[in-house]
Amino acid sequence: MPLKPIHIVPMLALMTLFSCTKEYSYEGQPPPSLGPADFRADIDGVLWVAADSARTASLIGGQINLAGISADHKQLSITLNDTVTGVYAVNQKTSSLGSYVNLDSSAFYAFTTNHGMDSNQAGGTVTVTSIDRVNQTITGTFSFRVWRDVDSRGKNITNGVFNNLPYVNNLQAAGGGDTMRATIDGSAWVAQSIQATAVAPQMAITGSLLNGNQTVSLIFPLNTIPGSYALDISGLQYIGIYNPVATTALTSSSGMLTILQNDAVNKRIRGNFQFKATDPTGQSIVTDQLTSGYFSVKYN
Repeated sequence: MPLKPIHIVPMLALMTLFSCTKEYSYEGQPPPSLGPADFRADIDGVLWVAADSARTASLIGGQINLAGISADHKQLSITLNDTVTGVYAVNQKTSSLGSYVNLDSSAFYAFTTNHGMDSNQAGGTVTVTSIDRVNQTITGTFSFRVWRDVDSRGKNITNGVFNNLPYVNNLQAAGGGDTMRATIDGSAWVAQSIQATAVAPQMAITGSLLNGNQTVSLIFPLNTIPGSYALDISGLQYIGIYNPVATTALTSSSGMLTILQNDAVNKRIRGNFQFKATDPTGQSIVTDQLTSGYFSVKYN
Protein backbone atom coordinates (compact mmCIF):
# COMPACT_ATOMS: atom_id res chain seq x y z
CA MET A 1 0.00 0.00 0.00
CA PRO A 2 1.41 3.47 -0.86
CA LEU A 3 2.34 5.74 2.01
CA LYS A 4 -0.45 8.11 2.96
CA PRO A 5 0.48 11.68 3.91
CA ILE A 6 -1.11 12.85 7.13
CA HIS A 7 -2.95 16.14 7.15
CA ILE A 8 -2.62 18.50 10.06
CA VAL A 9 -4.82 21.55 9.93
CA PRO A 10 -4.60 23.46 13.19
CA MET A 11 -4.50 27.15 12.25
CA LEU A 12 -3.25 27.51 8.70
CA ALA A 13 -3.15 30.75 6.79
CA LEU A 14 -6.54 29.91 5.32
CA MET A 15 -7.93 30.84 8.72
CA THR A 16 -9.54 34.29 8.56
CA LEU A 17 -11.73 36.42 10.75
CA PHE A 18 -15.21 36.01 9.36
CA SER A 19 -18.76 37.10 9.99
CA CYS A 20 -21.09 34.70 11.75
CA THR A 21 -23.26 32.30 9.85
CA LYS A 22 -25.43 29.54 11.26
CA GLU A 23 -25.02 25.77 11.05
CA TYR A 24 -28.38 24.14 10.40
CA SER A 25 -29.78 20.72 11.05
CA TYR A 26 -32.61 20.12 8.63
CA GLU A 27 -33.66 16.50 9.08
CA GLY A 28 -36.97 16.12 7.29
CA GLN A 29 -36.77 19.66 5.86
CA PRO A 30 -35.39 21.00 2.59
CA PRO A 31 -32.04 22.80 2.86
CA PRO A 32 -31.84 26.56 2.31
CA SER A 33 -31.60 27.61 -1.32
CA LEU A 34 -28.22 28.18 -2.89
CA GLY A 35 -26.92 31.71 -3.13
CA PRO A 36 -24.93 33.26 -5.98
CA ALA A 37 -21.77 31.79 -4.43
CA ASP A 38 -22.02 28.90 -1.99
CA PHE A 39 -20.05 26.05 -0.44
CA ARG A 40 -21.92 23.52 1.70
CA ALA A 41 -22.42 19.84 2.51
CA ASP A 42 -24.02 17.47 5.02
CA ILE A 43 -21.49 16.16 7.53
CA ASP A 44 -22.95 13.14 9.30
CA GLY A 45 -26.41 14.52 8.52
CA VAL A 46 -25.80 18.08 9.75
CA LEU A 47 -25.59 20.89 7.22
CA TRP A 48 -22.17 22.56 7.13
CA VAL A 49 -21.96 25.97 5.43
CA ALA A 50 -18.74 27.84 4.72
CA ALA A 51 -18.86 31.42 5.96
CA ASP A 52 -18.89 33.94 3.11
CA SER A 53 -15.49 35.41 3.99
CA ALA A 54 -13.89 32.04 4.85
CA ARG A 55 -14.16 30.17 1.57
CA THR A 56 -11.46 30.11 -1.07
CA ALA A 57 -10.87 28.51 -4.45
CA SER A 58 -7.79 28.42 -6.65
CA LEU A 59 -6.52 26.87 -9.86
CA ILE A 60 -2.78 26.89 -9.21
CA GLY A 61 0.04 24.52 -10.08
CA GLY A 62 -2.15 22.17 -12.10
CA GLN A 63 -4.56 21.63 -9.20
CA ILE A 64 -7.98 22.80 -8.08
CA ASN A 65 -8.10 23.73 -4.40
CA LEU A 66 -11.32 24.51 -2.52
CA ALA A 67 -11.55 25.31 1.18
CA GLY A 68 -14.06 26.74 3.60
CA ILE A 69 -14.62 27.22 7.31
CA SER A 70 -18.01 27.35 9.00
CA ALA A 71 -18.92 29.82 11.75
CA ASP A 72 -18.21 27.12 14.35
CA HIS A 73 -14.68 26.55 12.96
CA LYS A 74 -15.17 23.33 11.03
CA GLN A 75 -13.00 23.25 7.90
CA LEU A 76 -13.65 21.31 4.71
CA SER A 77 -11.11 21.27 1.88
CA ILE A 78 -10.77 19.59 -1.51
CA THR A 79 -7.68 19.25 -3.72
CA LEU A 80 -8.05 17.90 -7.26
CA ASN A 81 -5.18 16.80 -9.50
CA ASP A 82 -6.22 18.71 -12.63
CA THR A 83 -7.90 21.98 -13.63
CA VAL A 84 -10.65 20.79 -15.99
CA THR A 85 -14.28 19.81 -15.62
CA GLY A 86 -15.12 16.16 -14.97
CA VAL A 87 -15.48 13.54 -12.27
CA TYR A 88 -12.53 13.11 -9.88
CA ALA A 89 -12.12 10.09 -7.64
CA VAL A 90 -10.87 10.85 -4.13
CA ASN A 91 -9.61 7.77 -2.31
CA GLN A 92 -6.52 5.89 -1.10
CA LYS A 93 -5.23 5.40 -4.66
CA THR A 94 -5.53 8.96 -6.03
CA SER A 95 -3.62 12.16 -5.42
CA SER A 96 -6.90 14.07 -5.32
CA LEU A 97 -8.06 14.57 -1.76
CA GLY A 98 -10.96 15.59 0.46
CA SER A 99 -10.40 16.48 4.11
CA TYR A 100 -12.32 17.69 7.15
CA VAL A 101 -11.18 19.00 10.53
CA ASN A 102 -12.69 20.72 13.55
CA LEU A 103 -10.30 23.61 14.19
CA ASP A 104 -11.53 23.93 17.79
CA SER A 105 -10.66 20.31 18.54
CA SER A 106 -7.54 19.38 20.48
CA ALA A 107 -6.87 16.76 17.76
CA PHE A 108 -4.81 18.41 15.01
CA TYR A 109 -5.23 15.49 12.62
CA ALA A 110 -7.71 15.81 9.80
CA PHE A 111 -10.14 13.21 8.49
CA THR A 112 -9.15 12.53 4.86
CA THR A 113 -10.17 10.45 1.87
CA ASN A 114 -6.70 8.91 1.52
CA HIS A 115 -6.75 7.30 4.98
CA GLY A 116 -8.52 4.04 5.76
CA MET A 117 -8.15 0.65 4.16
CA ASP A 118 -10.85 0.73 1.48
CA SER A 119 -13.97 2.50 0.17
CA ASN A 120 -16.00 1.39 3.19
CA GLN A 121 -13.87 3.70 5.31
CA ALA A 122 -12.95 6.52 2.93
CA GLY A 123 -13.41 7.66 -0.64
CA GLY A 124 -15.92 9.08 -3.07
CA THR A 125 -16.11 11.55 -5.95
CA VAL A 126 -15.98 15.26 -6.72
CA THR A 127 -17.64 16.46 -9.93
CA VAL A 128 -16.57 19.78 -11.41
CA THR A 129 -19.50 20.74 -13.63
CA SER A 130 -18.41 24.21 -14.72
CA ILE A 131 -15.29 26.38 -14.81
CA ASP A 132 -16.05 29.90 -16.04
CA ARG A 133 -12.59 31.09 -17.09
CA VAL A 134 -13.88 34.56 -18.03
CA ASN A 135 -15.52 35.40 -14.71
CA GLN A 136 -13.20 32.98 -12.84
CA THR A 137 -15.83 30.94 -10.97
CA ILE A 138 -16.10 27.20 -10.38
CA THR A 139 -19.16 25.01 -9.73
CA GLY A 140 -19.66 21.36 -8.85
CA THR A 141 -20.82 18.70 -6.41
CA PHE A 142 -19.17 16.15 -4.11
CA SER A 143 -19.86 13.19 -1.87
CA PHE A 144 -17.26 11.17 0.03
CA ARG A 145 -16.32 9.49 3.26
CA VAL A 146 -13.26 10.63 5.23
CA TRP A 147 -11.29 8.59 7.76
CA ARG A 148 -8.69 9.29 10.46
CA ASP A 149 -6.15 6.51 10.95
CA VAL A 150 -4.87 7.79 14.30
CA ASP A 151 -8.13 6.92 16.09
CA SER A 152 -10.04 4.85 13.47
CA ARG A 153 -12.92 7.28 13.17
CA GLY A 154 -14.79 8.43 10.09
CA LYS A 155 -17.18 11.08 8.78
CA ASN A 156 -19.76 10.86 6.01
CA ILE A 157 -19.90 13.94 3.76
CA THR A 158 -22.86 14.01 1.36
CA ASN A 159 -24.90 16.46 -0.74
CA GLY A 160 -21.83 18.64 -1.21
CA VAL A 161 -22.11 21.69 -3.44
CA PHE A 162 -19.72 24.45 -4.46
CA ASN A 163 -21.60 26.96 -6.55
CA ASN A 164 -20.06 29.86 -8.49
CA LEU A 165 -17.06 30.09 -6.17
CA PRO A 166 -14.65 32.82 -7.33
CA TYR A 167 -11.17 31.40 -7.86
CA VAL A 168 -7.68 32.82 -8.21
CA ASN A 169 -4.89 31.74 -10.57
CA ASN A 170 -2.01 32.65 -8.29
CA LEU A 171 -1.42 33.47 -4.66
CA GLN A 172 -1.15 37.07 -3.55
CA ALA A 173 2.45 38.24 -3.50
CA ALA A 174 3.90 39.19 -0.14
CA GLY A 175 3.79 42.85 0.82
CA GLY A 176 6.97 44.89 0.60
CA GLY A 177 7.47 44.91 4.35
CA ASP A 178 6.95 41.19 4.92
CA THR A 179 9.54 38.46 4.49
CA MET A 180 9.95 34.77 5.27
CA ARG A 181 12.97 32.75 4.23
CA ALA A 182 14.89 29.60 5.10
CA THR A 183 17.39 27.09 3.82
CA ILE A 184 15.61 23.81 2.96
CA ASP A 185 17.91 20.81 2.58
CA GLY A 186 20.78 23.12 1.72
CA SER A 187 18.90 25.24 -0.84
CA ALA A 188 17.79 28.81 -0.29
CA TRP A 189 14.02 29.28 -0.14
CA VAL A 190 12.12 32.59 -0.05
CA ALA A 191 8.35 32.80 0.40
CA GLN A 192 6.64 34.58 -2.47
CA SER A 193 3.29 34.70 -0.68
CA ILE A 194 2.92 35.22 3.08
CA GLN A 195 -0.08 35.23 5.40
CA ALA A 196 0.01 35.88 9.12
CA THR A 197 -3.24 35.39 11.02
CA ALA A 198 -3.90 35.86 14.71
CA VAL A 199 -7.02 34.07 15.94
CA ALA A 200 -6.87 33.76 19.72
CA PRO A 201 -5.28 31.82 21.25
CA GLN A 202 -3.00 31.06 18.29
CA MET A 203 -0.87 32.74 15.65
CA ALA A 204 -0.32 31.13 12.25
CA ILE A 205 2.33 32.32 9.81
CA THR A 206 2.46 30.65 6.41
CA GLY A 207 4.77 31.33 3.49
CA SER A 208 4.71 29.59 0.13
CA LEU A 209 5.60 29.86 -3.51
CA LEU A 210 2.98 31.52 -5.71
CA ASN A 211 2.09 28.13 -7.19
CA GLY A 212 1.08 26.86 -3.74
CA ASN A 213 4.00 24.45 -3.33
CA GLN A 214 6.80 24.46 -0.75
CA THR A 215 4.77 25.88 2.09
CA VAL A 216 6.28 26.59 5.51
CA SER A 217 3.96 27.22 8.46
CA LEU A 218 4.63 28.17 12.06
CA ILE A 219 1.89 27.84 14.69
CA PHE A 220 2.37 29.15 18.21
CA PRO A 221 0.47 30.98 20.99
CA LEU A 222 -0.53 34.52 20.08
CA ASN A 223 0.85 36.00 23.30
CA THR A 224 4.32 34.45 22.92
CA ILE A 225 6.95 36.82 24.31
CA PRO A 226 10.53 37.19 22.98
CA GLY A 227 12.53 34.05 23.75
CA SER A 228 13.32 30.58 22.41
CA TYR A 229 10.82 27.72 22.24
CA ALA A 230 11.14 24.10 21.16
CA LEU A 231 9.36 23.36 17.87
CA ASP A 232 8.07 19.92 18.82
CA ILE A 233 4.65 18.78 17.67
CA SER A 234 4.28 16.50 20.67
CA GLY A 235 3.77 19.60 22.83
CA LEU A 236 0.92 20.79 20.57
CA GLN A 237 1.80 24.46 21.10
CA TYR A 238 4.87 25.38 19.05
CA ILE A 239 4.66 23.62 15.68
CA GLY A 240 6.47 23.84 12.37
CA ILE A 241 4.87 22.37 9.25
CA TYR A 242 6.54 21.89 5.88
CA ASN A 243 4.53 21.02 2.77
CA PRO A 244 6.95 20.11 -0.05
CA VAL A 245 3.81 19.82 -2.21
CA ALA A 246 0.25 20.87 -1.46
CA THR A 247 -0.98 17.41 -0.47
CA THR A 248 1.86 16.34 1.86
CA ALA A 249 2.51 17.69 5.37
CA LEU A 250 5.65 17.04 7.39
CA THR A 251 5.86 18.32 10.96
CA SER A 252 8.59 19.49 13.29
CA SER A 253 9.95 16.57 15.29
CA SER A 254 12.68 18.81 16.73
CA GLY A 255 13.82 22.38 16.28
CA MET A 256 13.64 25.88 17.71
CA LEU A 257 11.54 29.01 17.29
CA THR A 258 13.06 32.24 18.57
CA ILE A 259 10.74 35.24 18.83
CA LEU A 260 12.74 38.45 18.45
CA GLN A 261 9.81 40.86 18.63
CA ASN A 262 6.05 40.58 19.16
CA ASP A 263 4.61 44.08 18.87
CA ALA A 264 0.92 43.74 19.79
CA VAL A 265 0.28 47.46 19.20
CA ASN A 266 1.58 47.62 15.63
CA LYS A 267 0.82 43.91 15.05
CA ARG A 268 4.25 42.98 13.74
CA ILE A 269 6.24 39.93 14.71
CA ARG A 270 9.82 38.87 13.91
CA GLY A 271 11.70 35.68 14.63
CA ASN A 272 14.12 32.93 13.65
CA PHE A 273 13.36 29.23 13.21
CA GLN A 274 14.89 25.90 12.33
CA PHE A 275 13.41 22.43 12.49
CA LYS A 276 13.60 18.86 11.27
CA ALA A 277 10.44 18.00 9.30
CA THR A 278 9.27 14.38 9.38
CA ASP A 279 6.14 12.32 8.73
CA PRO A 280 4.25 12.38 12.06
CA THR A 281 2.74 8.96 11.36
CA GLY A 282 6.15 7.30 11.13
CA GLN A 283 5.04 5.61 7.89
CA SER A 284 7.59 7.45 5.78
CA ILE A 285 11.32 7.93 6.34
CA VAL A 286 11.27 11.21 4.38
CA THR A 287 13.05 13.95 6.32
CA ASP A 288 13.69 17.58 5.42
CA GLN A 289 15.92 20.02 7.28
CA LEU A 290 14.89 23.66 7.53
CA THR A 291 17.66 25.92 8.82
CA SER A 292 18.50 29.64 8.99
CA GLY A 293 14.79 30.50 9.00
CA TYR A 294 13.70 34.11 9.49
CA PHE A 295 10.36 35.96 9.29
CA SER A 296 9.19 39.51 9.78
CA VAL A 297 5.47 39.94 9.13
CA LYS A 298 2.49 42.08 9.99
CA TYR A 299 -0.56 40.14 11.20
CA ASN A 300 -4.26 40.95 11.22
